Amino acid sequence: MRGMRVDEFGFGFPPKIFGKKWGETEYTFNLFPFGGFVKIWGEDEVEETDNMRNFIAHGTGSKFIVIAAGVMMNILLAYVLFTIGHIAGLPTAVDDETLARNVQVQIIEVAALSPAADAGVLSGDTITYLAYNEERISVQNIEDVQDGIASHLGEQITLGLMRGDEEITLSITPRTHPPEGEGALGIAMLKTGIVSVPWYRAPWEGLKTTAALTSAVTGGLWSFFANLFHTGEVLGEVAGPVGIAQVAGQAGRLGFIYLLQLTALLSINLAILNILPIPALDGGRMLFLIIEKLRGRPISALFAQRAHATGFIALILLMIIITYKDIVRIF
Repeated sequence: MRGMRVDEFGFGFPPKIFGKKWGETEYTFNLFPFGGFVKIWGEDEVEETDNMRNFIAHGTGSKFIVIAAGVMMNILLAYVLFTIGHIAGLPTAVDDETLARNVQVQIIEVAALSPAADAGVLSGDTITYLAYNEERISVQNIEDVQDGIASHLGEQITLGLMRGDEEITLSITPRTHPPEGEGALGIAMLKTGIVSVPWYRAPWEGLKTTAALTSAVTGGLWSFFANLFHTGEVLGEVAGPVGIAQVAGQAGRLGFIYLLQLTALLSINLAILNILPIPALDGGRMLFLIIEKLRGRPISALFAQRAHATGFIALILLMIIITYKDIVRIF
């Protein structure tokens, strides 16, 4: 870190659960498991010093680079993971002309209070067959499921699923008059397969995937905050620590490559969130450095400390609200 002393490397945000000190740096695990932080000696000080291991001793450019490094490392991590994923093969939506392995019909969404939800169907499950009495329909395409369900509306059928490496059979009755947009079972399906590329193409494909998801996450966060400030409501699809833990558990059951994808996506989310110009986040500190450069003098230390403290409290309150919505949605 350009010779600066790192006092703490934290996973999650305080309060601290426990920590262990190696050398001059304490590594801590904290209560709120979203993101992390690096505490640099002198980051919140105002008194000038000649000690170049102190953050305050460096110029605006060096400070800006150090703060921005965390954001860039998150993007770099996502790029590396996606590159590895493209070599190993990533789950991708496919059609009949796509060269892929392990082609399957996968459930990507389960509507609340639907027959599928009541039966215990989960997002990520793969449909292998439908059965009714002695009739059994092997599922190769989405149309196989749609036709089989349409033939037995209002009748109990057996749904054969794969959940990771586990085979599951569930009894379910398709609705005759489902709500608009949900379908008889209340599921959304996608035909997926594992698509890999040669190693020499993987870096470029990894870059394209990282760029596309960074753009998508940026748009999603923009919509989230626009809705929050406009209506004061938190969007229902936003997940906090509890929701992320649930999704991670599902990804782990589906396999390593799904967990790799989720890790890369979370890394991009953290990068974009952290660069927002909000006090307490790296983006807020970068904004203050830009203002200092334009003004030609530092921002009041007291003002900066109060702004970061206020921003941190606001973020914690927002995370508590999102976590509460996670718990209500899950349980």
